[in-house]
Amino acid sequence: MIVTNAQLLKEAKRGGYAVPAFNVDNLESVLGVLNAVENTARPIIIQTIPRTLKYGGVSTYAALVKANYRGGADISIHLDHGSDLQICRSCIAAGYTSVMIDGSMLDFDKNVELTKRVVEEARAFGVSVEAELGTIGGKEETESEIRYTEVDEAVKFVQLTGVDSLAIGVGTAHGVYKGQPHIAVDRIREIAQAIDIPLVLHGASGLSDEVIRACIEAGISKINFATHLRQAFTQGLKKGMASAEATYDPKTYMPYAIEAVQKVAENIIRLCNIK
Repeated sequence: MIVTNAQLLKEAKRGGYAVPAFNVDNLESVLGVLNAVENTARPIIIQTIPRTLKYGGVSTYAALVKANYRGGADISIHLDHGSDLQICRSCIAAGYTSVMIDGSMLDFDKNVELTKRVVEEARAFGVSVEAELGTIGGKEETESEIRYTEVDEAVKFVQLTGVDSLAIGVGTAHGVYKGQPHIAVDRIREIAQAIDIPLVLHGASGLSDEVIRACIEAGISKINFATHLRQAFTQGLKKGMASAEATYDPKTYMPYAIEAVQKVAENIIRLCNIK
């Protein structure tokens, strides 16, 4: 079934595993991750950032997922890094089952105010909400200095907003890492012990398997992957276009990209479900 993030992440938190969230950009990446769901029979989250929605249209991606989902495990359709109330409203209207409102660039009180308003509106449609506290480097939409999430602020933020899940700043960054990332696993554990909602890790592409497992063990229930899939898609596309069967017809080379995305997604799904 297509469900909410809240439903998937409550189960993950209870079970001590994480649900991978895959950023998709086109039909081929959607097909790749949905094939991975069928093969692994494990839940995932399919998500898009605002730049992707600007590129392909807000209603496009939920429709692609719903048209091609064949079961295997429960999934959700999620807006990643929603920047304002309007884009959250647009995604809810388009059929998204979960939205993220990212007010992390605002001061604490304004972040609370914005998040609370999104939560109130989303609840009326049965849509779950993720928020962010602290900062994550190399964002798709903004650049900022990384600021770790404080435990006491996380407790207060969750109490004031009623949000369903919380993305925290612990040293991760979006995109390709420059140098060795240093992830504050102890901070994850401290926050997980202080609040009772699922925690989210952004910027996991490029982290070692050992670090990802440590983050899950410490209390992370959702992990975002974007760069890994984009790299796989591009490499698969290049391989397909260089293949013997490639012609001017995209259907002769795009299957290589689908297969490449599927393989990476399957590996990530298995990694997130190792206990």
